[in-house]
Amino acid sequence: MANDFGVSKEDFEAYETVRASGVTNMFARDIVLSLSGISRDVYMAILKHYGELMELYPDVRKEGE
Repeated sequence: MANDFGVSKEDFEAYETVRASGVTNMFARDIVLSLSGISRDVYMAILKHYGELMELYPDVRKEGE
């Protein structure tokens, strides 16, 4: 289920998994999209609303896994 930003918890988890892996710069859009499986629109919404998504899904944040 997506929130008002159009980002589901699963989408945010996929993004965070890539971020925590450290395999790419998170601004390398095409690589992030390929690794996470999220859409460009979801990626842009995450970048724009990252702080709010962290508040909405505090258990999603992954540190260096």
